[in-house]
Amino acid sequence: MPKVTVAVYTTLRDRLGFSRKDFEGKNLQDIINAVCSLKKEIPGILLEENGRVKNHFVLTLNSQIIDTASLKKTKVKDGDVFHIFPPVSGG
Repeated sequence: MPKVTVAVYTTLRDRLGFSRKDFEGKNLQDIINAVCSLKKEIPGILLEENGRVKNHFVLTLNSQIIDTASLKKTKVKDGDVFHIFPPVSGG
């Protein structure tokens, strides 16, 4: 299976305890599932009740923005970098 580097930022990084970590999967949904399996509170932070990634997170694969509805059909390959940006606020 392909190995993908997941990069997380700010509050999500603090909760997960890493900023970059490698995961294996066939598609982005597999990668999200692997991230969610690390700690029991992560699915509640990252996912809606229906299992989709919450819309306020921005997801990119190799700098291309990914629609949360297309995670299962977005295949990954070795060396891909998947970024999970949490919501930002401020003024």
